[in-house]
Amino acid sequence: MKKLRNIIAFLIITIISYAYPMAIANAVTCFKKGEYTSGFNKICVYNCLGSDRAITIGNTQLCPLSING
Repeated sequence: MKKLRNIIAFLIITIISYAYPMAIANAVTCFKKGEYTSGFNKICVYNCLGSDRAITIGNTQLCPLSING
């Protein structure tokens, strides 16, 4: 039983050690690059370290100046 607990603990620690760096890597701040309207939606485009990312909001809302990518 103790051996099984040790194996489970090892697996949990291994999974966390792989997941944590990926979570940190996704914590990039993206800055507004532009926007356009499509029907009742507004598409806000952001620059995330050289890659574009877009979010969709209502066309009467203001695009945030930055988002977390």
